[in-house]
Amino acid sequence: MLLAPKMKQEQITNLRHSRWPALTLQLTFLGLLSACGAGTTAEPALGAVAGAAVGAASEAPVAGPSVSAAQLSNDTSYSIGFAQAVAAGVEAAPEKATSAVTSITSTESAEAIPTANAAEPDASGTSGTSGPDNIVIPTAGNITATDNEPNDNSTDLPILPAPDPEPPITDLEPLVTDPEPEPPATDSELLITDSEQPATDSEPSVTDPEPPTTEEQSPTTNLNSPATQIVEAPTDSTVNDNEPVEPTDSDPTTTFSSSTTPGFNGQVLTNSIRITWPVDPDARGYNVYRQAQYVTSVFTEEYIDEDVFDSNYYYEIQAFDNSDALYYVATGLTVKARTFGTTDPDAPVPNTQLLEDYDLVFSDEFNGSVLDGTKWNTSYLWGTDLIINSEEQYYVDILDDPEFGFNPFTFDGDNLTISSIQTPSELAGKALNQSYLSGVITSYDAFKFTYGYIETRAKVTFGRGYWPAFWLLNAYYVDDMPEIDIMEFIGHNQDVVYHTYHYYDSEGQLRSTPSQPTPGVDYTADFHTYSVEWKPNTIIFYIDNIEVHRVVDPKVSQQDMYVIANTALGGWWAGSPDNTTPFPGEFVIDYIRVYQKSEPYDDVLLNDGITQVPYADQIFGTSSPSHRPSREDWPEGYPSGQ
Repeated sequence: MLLAPKMKQEQITNLRHSRWPALTLQLTFLGLLSACGAGTTAEPALGAVAGAAVGAASEAPVAGPSVSAAQLSNDTSYSIGFAQAVAAGVEAAPEKATSAVTSITSTESAEAIPTANAAEPDASGTSGTSGPDNIVIPTAGNITATDNEPNDNSTDLPILPAPDPEPPITDLEPLVTDPEPEPPATDSELLITDSEQPATDSEPSVTDPEPPTTEEQSPTTNLNSPATQIVEAPTDSTVNDNEPVEPTDSDPTTTFSSSTTPGFNGQVLTNSIRITWPVDPDARGYNVYRQAQYVTSVFTEEYIDEDVFDSNYYYEIQAFDNSDALYYVATGLTVKARTFGTTDPDAPVPNTQLLEDYDLVFSDEFNGSVLDGTKWNTSYLWGTDLIINSEEQYYVDILDDPEFGFNPFTFDGDNLTISSIQTPSELAGKALNQSYLSGVITSYDAFKFTYGYIETRAKVTFGRGYWPAFWLLNAYYVDDMPEIDIMEFIGHNQDVVYHTYHYYDSEGQLRSTPSQPTPGVDYTADFHTYSVEWKPNTIIFYIDNIEVHRVVDPKVSQQDMYVIANTALGGWWAGSPDNTTPFPGEFVIDYIRVYQKSEPYDDVLLNDGITQVPYADQIFGTSSPSHRPSREDWPEGYPSGQ
């Protein structure tokens, strides 16, 4: 009988890049089989080879944390998120999903992406051969079915039934359960493999996901604030989870758009979330990140997230190209799911007992119309003429100079907003020719304290170069001169906030903990509560009443400290603003409160007195700089005593 011709290497390569040639070849092959009757297996079916190649590539996870936040803070090619914190060594990297995947390191980004290891067998004991771009092309008997195919021998290309009268289907031909042929898949409808989208028990065969949302279907995106569109929750319990629900004016918002990437959209479905993003012409595939954690790799501009509950989810998409380079192509998508009717049983539980035995000793609810000068200063102790950390803002001391020409502090009856703007030309001389104007408030003249629970409820601003912070500083150049950075935020790194402790040792050397990152949601999308419990030998950092980090050390501050909130711009850690930075930047503060214990602490930890806090220059690039000027910059150390 006539056997199908063998495929050449360039034919296999072409199959990777175009599904239609593969379909043409498959139909030709089926015609040959029909002409010859029942054949014997000489080569795997062309569609099976192509489908397995795509499936193998889809299943290969890509471990993709990028280099440190400090090293990439000025590099507009990267979005700095939890991946950078992983590379900095302060968080664990994601584990590889299978031993059959190895990593190679990009010479440009120092990030790892996977490549199939052809020398290692798969779970069934068989192995494949390595095709173009390190995608495994399985040999016969090593073909993996996708979620959308009910039989292990099925392919990712539609199989046309043999016309009557024809011999029975042989082992060469995958079983087809549907008598009607499926339409050919488009480039945007590559199948998602089992590792990415497992079928549920009640759904043994998952249908093809819908194509990515088109421009006509997507809501208009605003670069500065997320746009939303009202859509309807499904009324028919049999609606496929991958089908969009219809719009209505009365149901919760279920369609969301990125605040930073046009065309990056999310949609809450019946039991899942679909996210879609624009095609990147250089991408070979994409890594999906959720809550700053790597989820999976896909080879189409769509991902269906089924591991979801009623919660907020933040997504980012990282591309990888044929040169093994990794780069972010979509960020800023927050999806607020509220229609599933389920909660995550493993979600951390807020501590509702934090303020037991604490009394409120200082607060500002910012419900007025002007800043309360009895509680706040609007300049640092070292004044307005000293600029630290190569920052690019000038802090307007509106209480001392009310006629300056710009007031960074505004009120809406519920919140204080610290606004940051580009310096108008007419104010440049008064602003020391600094490029930006901003604001700072400190409680130095009104309130200093030792130990307590300190919190603010605030919403930070998005944009490259912004550096809002909420922190405590000791006023005196004596002893340890400590600083507790309760919250620091790098404006273009919208899913991470940082927490740091600094002090100076007896030799005058700055010591710092690594700036511990708390990754997760888009912190620019909503208000969050940032707090710290400071007690003898211990500092515990909280976000929304959930403990995120702690420092236990004999050199934890034992001196009076005071409260500061500000928005810096530029500096070596945040990087300079650029043409993507939206103005004005707004650090919105609902309240600031300080509590102290009414009784002595009964949980003081004992230790041997040896500090574990490293020298700051030993962790350069992973720790924020001290916000206080050095002795060289401020030799008088005013005030000089307690």
